[in-house]
Amino acid sequence: MCPVLCTGSSGFIGSHLVKTLTDSGEDVIALVRDLNPSSRWLTEALGRSIVVLGDVRKFRLMKRIIAQYEVTHVVHCAAWSSVKTAFKNPVGVYETNILGTVNVLEACRQVGVEKVLVMITDKIFGEKLDATENDPLQASEPYATSKACVDLLCDSYHKTYGLNVIRVRPCNVYGLDLYSNRIIPNTIKECLRNQPPIIFKGEQKSVRQYIHVADVVSAIMKLINQYSYGAFNICTEGVLNQADVVLEILKHFPKLEPKYVKREHGPKEIMRQSMILTSFGWKPKYAFDKGIEETIKKFRKYAF
Repeated sequence: MCPVLCTGSSGFIGSHLVKTLTDSGEDVIALVRDLNPSSRWLTEALGRSIVVLGDVRKFRLMKRIIAQYEVTHVVHCAAWSSVKTAFKNPVGVYETNILGTVNVLEACRQVGVEKVLVMITDKIFGEKLDATENDPLQASEPYATSKACVDLLCDSYHKTYGLNVIRVRPCNVYGLDLYSNRIIPNTIKECLRNQPPIIFKGEQKSVRQYIHVADVVSAIMKLINQYSYGAFNICTEGVLNQADVVLEILKHFPKLEPKYVKREHGPKEIMRQSMILTSFGWKPKYAFDKGIEETIKKFRKYAF
């Protein structure tokens, strides 16, 4: 399965995937739009890959990279992944997530790549509990809508051109994510700074699933090695609300107490959502408590 091109390699899932691929002996072309040389994690994660600067919004560049390095497999992780950022700049998120994916798929088709795996999201199902891979996609805020379009694009490229495209739909992914403002990395960083983490009042009815990044990477590895096409929901059992998440993290910081505040109004986000894991002979290994313990260890090592 090499060489492999991973787009978005300096991002959260991309960096963990590149490290796992190179650790297993694969030749990896790590596409990054920009690279922070001061990050010890990225230096380690991308250290054995061929790092190439580029932007998925540039079709000719994508085609040249795939052809030049004789890429056989592509894992497309590059995306705007922040709901708040997408809400403020819908044009930017649509250009990167939709047009960027078109460029990747078309370049793969023209060059003759064997397989493409594209990261989607559980948000494409909207406000729905126990969604299956066959449930209809729902448009909502710009980020989720862009990813629903990406899902349809992948299916179209398979049905129209016969391109082998695997769609991976993970629930909320957590782990060492140094630059994210999501709940788990934010809470861990606050606790490591000895600051009380926030729990939003009245959010108990808002529930989501959470999966450790190592489990997502292991699912990607199995899918790209053993499958050529399909949509796969990647998730854990059970759901958690925001208080559940914060209080689990606080078990590792017994001297801290949470601060209860009222959430400020922002873009309308999906509140109640879960999926049923697609059956493909894979299950996650990390229970939430063990995943949080491992994540805190990684933050202590790489961020503080």
